Amino acid sequence: MKIAVVHNLPAGGQKRALYEQVKRLSKRYKIDLFTLSTADEKYLPLRPFIDKHVVVEYFPPPKFPKSVLSIYKELPVKYMELADLVNTGGYDLAFVQPCYLTQAPYILQYLKIPSLYSCPEPKREFYEKIPRVSNKLTYALTYPFRKPLKRIDFENTIRASKVVTLSKYSQDRLRKVYHIEPLLNYLGVDITLFKPINVSIDNLVITVGSLSLHKGHDFLIRSLGKIDHAIRPTLLIVGPVGVEIKYLLKLSKDYGVNCEIVNNLPDNELVVWLNKAKIFLGGAINEPFGLAILEALSCGTYVLAVGEGGVTEIIENKDLGLLTIRDENEFARKITQILMSKNQTDKNYMHEYIKKRWSWDISVRNLEKIMKEMVI
Repeated sequence: MKIAVVHNLPAGGQKRALYEQVKRLSKRYKIDLFTLSTADEKYLPLRPFIDKHVVVEYFPPPKFPKSVLSIYKELPVKYMELADLVNTGGYDLAFVQPCYLTQAPYILQYLKIPSLYSCPEPKREFYEKIPRVSNKLTYALTYPFRKPLKRIDFENTIRASKVVTLSKYSQDRLRKVYHIEPLLNYLGVDITLFKPINVSIDNLVITVGSLSLHKGHDFLIRSLGKIDHAIRPTLLIVGPVGVEIKYLLKLSKDYGVNCEIVNNLPDNELVVWLNKAKIFLGGAINEPFGLAILEALSCGTYVLAVGEGGVTEIIENKDLGLLTIRDENEFARKITQILMSKNQTDKNYMHEYIKKRWSWDISVRNLEKIMKEMVI
């Protein structure tokens, strides 16, 4: 099987998933990479696993409104160029990832070979209220110009030969939004990297995610602010810089929470901090899956999370973690309960549990089966 991988992803969980998938698929299949120049190939680069990398230059204007207008006029032309190169390259399948500018990329409209679109979620800004503080006015003023993206994402998605998503929760969301029947393929975790190590455990809780409010960092800060000062842990947030960083730092100061924010943390250092933390906190709003939670569990770090989205499909028993409602008092009570508990977390049990059920090898075997069925 000869596969064309297409992406215009930033650094983050979706790129990590693609990296792990391509790394394993490349052992059995020829893979070429097709991107726009705006794709992030510095973070977890795919170069070691591909035969060639084809890049189409795209330079989006930095300022509004030209930045948005370019998405409607110039971006589809660039994707048409990519599609022509894929269509004439003798590929059996195009494995297509989201585009950070449109969600479903325009290339799905132009491909003439079978396409498998990996869609974690709809373009959420058009289907739910996303909390904002720092850029609320700017977003409101620009929203009318962005509204056509809702239809563009819809039209591009339904043109895919097949759509695959990462949780039952997301399957249900995609059915309702796009009126399609998406396939399910759970993501995995690198169990050789994310594992228990021998380090001291600090009075620290950790969370991972971009500094946007849909990740629920503000909910975590307010919850921690309700815990007695004598046992209140430090909060470590690991994630790319986002527009809400100043708001989150001010909020932590107001609530008396010692909050540290770390950007661009290498994986080997993330593993150390996951092992040093007493609890991994998950406050994201309707997270489609929860890859960071899997990584924490694989390190043997106990999880406390809001029971929304795909997270409920990971935390299957109380030996792994607890799920709560989105209530700061209840969340604070559960944090306190875990901190004060005399029961030691069995890190090796948690790692072995994840190894048996959530490894990348298991995930990619299922993805490979889907791909083979599409090209028969």
